[in-house]
Amino acid sequence: MVNLTYYPGCSMKTSSKFYETSLKEIFSFYGIGLKELDNWSCCGASAAPTIDEKIAYALTARNLSLAEREEQHLLAPCSACYNRSKVVNEQLRKDKALRDEINEAIHPLKCLGTTEVRNIIEVFHEHIGIERIARSTAYDLSDLKVVPYYGCVLTRIMKMDAFDDKENPTSMDKLLWAAGSEVTGWPFKMECCGASKTLTNKEATLRLSGKIMDMAVTVGADAVVTPCPLCQLNLDLLPYLGRAEKNLPVLFLTEIYELALFGKLAGGTSHIIPTDGLLHKVKKK
Repeated sequence: MVNLTYYPGCSMKTSSKFYETSLKEIFSFYGIGLKELDNWSCCGASAAPTIDEKIAYALTARNLSLAEREEQHLLAPCSACYNRSKVVNEQLRKDKALRDEINEAIHPLKCLGTTEVRNIIEVFHEHIGIERIARSTAYDLSDLKVVPYYGCVLTRIMKMDAFDDKENPTSMDKLLWAAGSEVTGWPFKMECCGASKTLTNKEATLRLSGKIMDMAVTVGADAVVTPCPLCQLNLDLLPYLGRAEKNLPVLFLTEIYELALFGKLAGGTSHIIPTDGLLHKVKKK
């Protein structure tokens, strides 16, 4: 049994609640225990750094200080939460002056930068593994053609090593292949979906996410798969943003494993773009 400290972030408790349900179900199946971080708060994501860098560091450091007490790896499934947590943790560990300044701001809490921050793709690789995944599937997904969408912040972590290639990652491709789906190469796996611009400039998100969806349709995919709540939401919102062209279902990575293990999607009705058509491509082995 592997135990991890789990930082859900804001999305997993609101717009992406079905992602959290899926995550817990799949990790439980593979024997990974999740202990939700007590008294966690918003990490600031992409908004706080544009307003005040010190506040942004303090928001994330507060959560990291709580995680350090658990003495376990910290799982942050949201790409923005992962990126911020990874960056702040590394900077506070290396920069004593910055560490002292931020610890003064979050006193009586204290962050030393000792927590190992992990994203969902890393956990699948490190604690489950490709071979075990391939052996465990009960449903055939070979008729399901998917494109992996990493988004623009998951691997592009500035001034530090990333867990995968920063511009052409393949770690999620391998996980999708292990689940039995047909993984299609495409050039938009790292393009920006518009991120939080959806709140202030819907046209920007419609344009950026629309291009991603266009390419997924062009390469003949049945679905787009992502680990990021905001990426999933922006692409799934396209019909409401005014897109009249064809839209494909946008699944979370764990939902592919729901199909491969159980032949169903527990959160299927939570999707805006219908997912019913995908179930016809899933066959019992």
